[in-house]
Amino acid sequence: MKIAVAADQTGKLVAALKRAGIKETGGQLFGEQLAPSNFRVTELTVQSRPGTFARFVVDLLQAAKDAVRFFERTEHRYTRYNYIGEWHSHPSFAVQPSGSDVAAMRGIVSDPRFAGSFSILMIVRLDAETLTAGAWVFDPQGAEHPVTLEVES
Repeated sequence: MKIAVAADQTGKLVAALKRAGIKETGGQLFGEQLAPSNFRVTELTVQSRPGTFARFVVDLLQAAKDAVRFFERTEHRYTRYNYIGEWHSHPSFAVQPSGSDVAAMRGIVSDPRFAGSFSILMIVRLDAETLTAGAWVFDPQGAEHPVTLEVES
């Protein structure tokens, strides 16, 4: 699987990381399917409230509103435009999923209301002006593994 983050969304991501400083921040990834197993993040949401030094907690109300706005803008064309996953920062830790990150993603994909076939977790960190990022795919059958991530600048 390949995930690309559009250049304008990379700029939005870097700005959010600078604003959050040492606090974790995050949001959702929405985008377009370009080909089987090939997706481009065309919209990255940023939660208005950052987390703490060591934890990011999703604001479910804001996440739901952001999703509704995305689907309205893309005219509910779910086969082309859809939810891709979640992102958050690890400003003070490795760009690797923690145990609670893995548990949260397993919770998303195992929820009976989850209609997707996968969810991506992208973890990022800004070191000076250098963006470090990694991404992992989780599916409802319990599989999880790293994916190819291209961050356009």
